[in-house]
Amino acid sequence: MRHAAFVQDAIRSMRRARRARSVAAVLAASVAAAAAGCSSMPEVADVKLLPSASSLMPTPTGEFAKSAVNTNRPVSPGDLVDAQGMCAGAVSSSGEPGATAMRGVGLDMTECEVVQVIGPPGSTQIGANQRGERTVVMTYATTERSGIYHFTNGRLTMIERGPEPPAPEKPARGKPARRTAS
Repeated sequence: MRHAAFVQDAIRSMRRARRARSVAAVLAASVAAAAAGCSSMPEVADVKLLPSASSLMPTPTGEFAKSAVNTNRPVSPGDLVDAQGMCAGAVSSSGEPGATAMRGVGLDMTECEVVQVIGPPGSTQIGANQRGERTVVMTYATTERSGIYHFTNGRLTMIERGPEPPAPEKPARGKPARRTAS
């Protein structure tokens, strides 16, 4: 019995010593950090423990930015594309895609609003779903916004992002010139 009690006391004292060393190490590190960088340490008010709500929201990259779309307005026949992906009289004044005031593509845009922003699609498929609603699938493969755009009843409902464009090649670096001793 005495031997068991002696072993238990030894274990307890080793645990206490280990805790004391841990506390001493943390205390020493804190004192060292405070002494080393008192002038460069931020103020307590500058430390943000929780992120702000705006930092949790994804920032638009300009590629698929949400635009201000009036979804209360009904879709008219002039907002729909034909089998070639063209809109009736929807070419902008400059004749180039993206020349309208809207620059991004967002859900609930009409078919022609997307064509005005991106340009004519590579292919267009027009059909109907199980409920008899008009469905259009426009595929863009050669633009910087390449992807498959799905419309239901004239409004954009889903975007499947296409492959990323190839990264621009970096210029080749020449060998550094040899220095000669003067």
